[in-house]
Amino acid sequence: MNIRFRLGISAFVAVAAIAAATPAQGAVTVVGGGLARECYEAVEYARVGTKDAIRICDTALEQEMLTRRNKAATYTNRGILYMRDGRNDRALVDYQKSLSLMPLLETKVNLGAALYGLKRYPEALSVLNEGVATDSADARATGFYNRALTHEKLGNVQAAYDDFRSALETKPDFAQAARQLQRFTVVGADG
Repeated sequence: MNIRFRLGISAFVAVAAIAAATPAQGAVTVVGGGLARECYEAVEYARVGTKDAIRICDTALEQEMLTRRNKAATYTNRGILYMRDGRNDRALVDYQKSLSLMPLLETKVNLGAALYGLKRYPEALSVLNEGVATDSADARATGFYNRALTHEKLGNVQAAYDDFRSALETKPDFAQAARQLQRFTVVGADG
């Protein structure tokens, strides 16, 4: 039996979907203490405002002697903060710096989210295709989610549906993915 998917959205649901369609991101853990660790915690726990958190990350990058891994993680974490502040262009630069130091697939998931935010959908899709291969279940679920949003923007509703499902299968408590799936209706090929 052939099936296809129709995206059914009411005006109310469309507003909610747009608000929920913000790409998800995840912090990269920094090993050790110091300001780089504080930068990570600022991303992970949001205990300080975004601008203050960015200053913490700036200071860590400028003044601390960081291992290559921690420097890459700090760039990724600052990139997340820039995205939260709506500065996807700045986030993109930080993610690229991070990847030049240490090519982590988790960072590619965040890079894909920044490209999505910049409406560079084909580039986002390419990077997210790599990012979903990560071993981190949380990052993989986020990658599927972000890739689903990107597929939807590119008009591939079937692929969007499949990736929202993959995100939820990877992380069963992923509420954003579950909400997105509620917008879809599965219909027969002749319906």
